Amino acid sequence: MKHIIVLFITLMGCLCLNAEVRIQMEKEAGVYKVPCQVNGLKMKFIFDTGAANVSISSTYAEMMLENGYLVESDFKGTTQSILADGSVVDNVVVNLRDVEIAGQTIENVTALIVPSQNAPLLLGQSVIQRLGKVSIDGDYLVIHNASIYSEDEISAIYDKAKELLDNKVYSEALKKFRIVYDFWGEETSPWVLYYMGLCYANLEDNDSAQRCYLKAIELDGGENVDGILFYVYDKLAASTQNHSKEFEYSMLMLKYAKIDIERALAYYSVGASCFFLKKYTESVSYSDKSISAFKIVLKKRELNSYEASFYISSFLGKGWSQEELHRYNEAIETFTSGKKALENYKNEDFYLEMMDCFNEELSYCYNELTKH
Repeated sequence: MKHIIVLFITLMGCLCLNAEVRIQMEKEAGVYKVPCQVNGLKMKFIFDTGAANVSISSTYAEMMLENGYLVESDFKGTTQSILADGSVVDNVVVNLRDVEIAGQTIENVTALIVPSQNAPLLLGQSVIQRLGKVSIDGDYLVIHNASIYSEDEISAIYDKAKELLDNKVYSEALKKFRIVYDFWGEETSPWVLYYMGLCYANLEDNDSAQRCYLKAIELDGGENVDGILFYVYDKLAASTQNHSKEFEYSMLMLKYAKIDIERALAYYSVGASCFFLKKYTESVSYSDKSISAFKIVLKKRELNSYEASFYISSFLGKGWSQEELHRYNEAIETFTSGKKALENYKNEDFYLEMMDCFNEELSYCYNELTKH
């Protein structure tokens, strides 16, 4: 099913989390070092409020380049610096794609590669300013009311996360959706939690997926923002192992279905849950409604692969319920109609499997009729 794509930023002003982050630093030779990850590489930088940029020695830069932590496109030219003795040196400018500090990720950080092999690693203002208000408390660097990103940057991260999700890069998409959620907190759009749920589901973490879907419902507060509740209950119905819950979620899908294709899918889901609850008469009725709703859609447009698989499955669900009711002649009629509908989808991955299923069920029904 194609997901409705919406922009989640609807708030006026910047609403940030009031979190205080404490980072334990390591004191060496009279200076404090902050543990970081740069493009995934663990490093320790001297915390230096007097430095304009992050700086990296040529030794570290060469190591990062050789091991893939820096790539050619990260290098952005050169700039000059004046040293304390008045001499001028050339520095290579490099873009650090992400710098992670205590779980907070800052993207696209400007850094300088200094020519000295023994130059210290300095964490300068190009990172510090984006951490928000900071202070030193003993051996701890404290970030107060951390606000690493602007609203425009969060919007761009959100768009990138959706792109990664569409391209099935679920782990990376999830990281970016988390950044968005951390930024907005309880004011996050429920769509962010829905998309996080999709990521978790595709990473086979069903429990986390369900928690995200339920949190999306909580954040929505009954507003049904851009029709989200149909989609959330659809995923909850598909992911639960409790058939009573599946029926409950499916009925809520039906409640929030607004267009023909949504009604078709909701009827299918209700029919399937009825079947597993052994409510076979109700399953026949809802499966039949699903088939009729899909046919209404077919008068207007073709079904995509996802929709078509449920259209054909509606015939199977109806026929199976008729078998359980020992209405074999009706089941034969349903399975035969399903086979005919399936012929329109010979190029789909599900074609052969479903055709085998129809043939098997028809054989079973004919055998049962001969017994009686």
